Amino acid sequence: MIILIRHGKPVCKRGGWMTREQLINWLKAYDEAIVYDEPLSYAEAKEKIKCASVVLVSSLARARHSASLLQPSHLIKEHGWLVEAPLPKPPKWMKGIYPLWMWLAFLRLLWFCGYGEEPYAKTKQRAIKAAKQLNDYAQKGSVVAVIGHGWFHMLVSQQLKQYGWQTKKKKWAYWEAVTLSLTRRTP
Repeated sequence: MIILIRHGKPVCKRGGWMTREQLINWLKAYDEAIVYDEPLSYAEAKEKIKCASVVLVSSLARARHSASLLQPSHLIKEHGWLVEAPLPKPPKWMKGIYPLWMWLAFLRLLWFCGYGEEPYAKTKQRAIKAAKQLNDYAQKGSVVAVIGHGWFHMLVSQQLKQYGWQTKKKKWAYWEAVTLSLTRRTP
């Protein structure tokens, strides 16, 4: 079994209008943010993680803090290959003040189009490697829990389908704990 858990809601401003420079500062603050400690929000994830024999976590602060709140019974292994699908820096030619949601949507579109240090194609390659690693852990009989990020979990879960892993849930809300089950054995 593989359990993909999205981190909790970051303690970070989530709205307003921003210039390019303010957005750059916001992106940095978001990556360094811890999460709100709301036990009722993560009760299901905390219950699901109890059965995990391997607990992996992204190296970003919001995922690490989420892992500490879930208090898994096994040692947590932190990995940089589980970080979120990164947004590119806003282009210098972008002038003006825009709402945060618009900046984020535009940057994600640029990411899909190949812009940034790790555009979509590279992130997808990382997701392919992550899926293989998670499949290998699970094939050895381990119940694997991964505490990470919505976009990257979505990419990894798509790749896990190649190994026969399926899930009914496709929502990646904060604290969502999505369980994947093996529907067919892979060689």
